[in-house]
Amino acid sequence: MMSKMPDGALDNIVIIGAGPGGLVLSLALHSLGIKSKIFEQRSRATNVGGAVILAPNALRVLHALGVYNRLRAHGFSFDSVAFVNDQHEVLNDFEFGGSSKYGFSALRISRQVLVSELIAAVESRGNTVKFDMAFLHVVQESEAEVIFECKDGSINTASLLVGADGIHSGVRRWIAPDINPVYSGQLAIGCLISKKEISLPVPKDYDLPAIMYSHSGAFLFIPEDFAGDQVLVGTQRTFPEQDRDGWRRVASAKHEIMGMLESSLREWPEMVQSSVSAMATENLTIWPYYSLPILENWISESARILILGDAAHAIPPTGGQGTCMAIEDAYSLALALFKRSDLTLDCALQKWQIKRQKRLVNVMDMTRQLGTLRLSAKERAEIVEKDMRPSESVGLSDLEWLYCLNLDREDVI
Repeated sequence: MMSKMPDGALDNIVIIGAGPGGLVLSLALHSLGIKSKIFEQRSRATNVGGAVILAPNALRVLHALGVYNRLRAHGFSFDSVAFVNDQHEVLNDFEFGGSSKYGFSALRISRQVLVSELIAAVESRGNTVKFDMAFLHVVQESEAEVIFECKDGSINTASLLVGADGIHSGVRRWIAPDINPVYSGQLAIGCLISKKEISLPVPKDYDLPAIMYSHSGAFLFIPEDFAGDQVLVGTQRTFPEQDRDGWRRVASAKHEIMGMLESSLREWPEMVQSSVSAMATENLTIWPYYSLPILENWISESARILILGDAAHAIPPTGGQGTCMAIEDAYSLALALFKRSDLTLDCALQKWQIKRQKRLVNVMDMTRQLGTLRLSAKERAEIVEKDMRPSESVGLSDLEWLYCLNLDREDVI
């Protein structure tokens, strides 16, 4: 990667959100000699729940930024997920990585570990992460700068304001005030348990991670630690949408959540039954699946405000590409800003956006295809046939188009 800043580069870039996308953007800008600072609404002590999959396309970026080796020691590396039926017969598998084919195995890692390691890397390189600084709204945008207010009442300026603040983005309201997240109708339920508590078949023709399907739906089994001893077991259920307070109530109603898991438990083999029995009720978690309508524009009229990652294109986690796309967005944006040369800022950002949106069409298509496989037979039957058929533009068997992207060699603008 190049290591010097071009003439006329932006000198006061502010990133809203210290998630993977915002933190990778800060690291990438730093590697190119461009300074930035991050505003994060949560406190430093806040624990970020859940886990993510980092596929080779994201790991290649993290390797270029010098953080991959630190992360690899804290997560579970794997190459594919087995699709099996409730008789433990292998139906298919789906590649998530592979060092010989794609350069990296995929990595399942705690979101807290990922964010903590990235924050440490950002701060070690002299960039600032300001915690307890919740973005409130844009006060004014001109062709030269953005003035914005935080919830603590402070007024701040930026030469470029980047919203990496997630699916419920506050920055997005300035660019697309009428766009709101859309609930899929599906609620993920999961719990981390010890692998030794799972009654695995002996012998078996597959290893974890695996997804088991039956007429009742699907259960996911995916390790999350380096040794593979801790396994997330999860499923999804059709569930009515709630408002923010409602989802908090659902999340705290642990016994009701357990009741949803146990309602059809007798229909599943011992592998699922033993896993649900091993779940500590207080450790159950939920994750409602939201996405965004297609957003035509990620950039403000004056090209001084933009959004990326889930703020621009929230992707369901089915294909493991949500965090990966945020990382790609961030890294390619840094390169676009560095390489814009005599291009105006608006022109460079528009070219970057077009290339990112074209790639996302294929990623979303792949995600939809995989998502239908996790539903029950009845729910799958309700999906329009054209959404069930593999797209002509996306293949699920050869994923070099997805995993072998090297942004350092790509024309990002």
